[in-house]
Amino acid sequence: MGMSSGSSDKKAIQSEINVTPLIDVLLVLLIIFLVVMPIMMKMETLQIPRKITDQEAPDPNATMLTVKVKASLDIVFTDNDKETAIAASELLKMLRPKLEQAASRGTEKVVFVDFDDSVPWANVVGTMDSIRSLAADVNHDEIKVALKVKEEGTSR
Repeated sequence: MGMSSGSSDKKAIQSEINVTPLIDVLLVLLIIFLVVMPIMMKMETLQIPRKITDQEAPDPNATMLTVKVKASLDIVFTDNDKETAIAASELLKMLRPKLEQAASRGTEKVVFVDFDDSVPWANVVGTMDSIRSLAADVNHDEIKVALKVKEEGTSR
């Protein structure tokens, strides 16, 4: 049946490990982990913006709100084509009535954030967070904040 090593005495104690129960336990643990892992993993959904084609025209009723953070950390607020230089502390006071106006018209509340290359990333994210803080809902999803796309090879 099996190969034995050691003494030829049949009454001697065998010091061999029976690995069958060990393999059974390992297979049960493997099945448990395979069942539990998909339950434990949370799924985050991402909303990726689609690419806009050249033939697509923007909504004529939409208001184009852009906030540009300069290298000096001053902010230029653009409402459609009207630019206004403001201090960072005045941004929310300037933006709140514009967003309320957009809500009364029933259009989406979208604010684009642009920045100079020398602006620290923490200031850009802080500006985006302060804009999102104007939202009335719990998750702050009411106002969409988007970074302006910088084309490769263009100098500013």
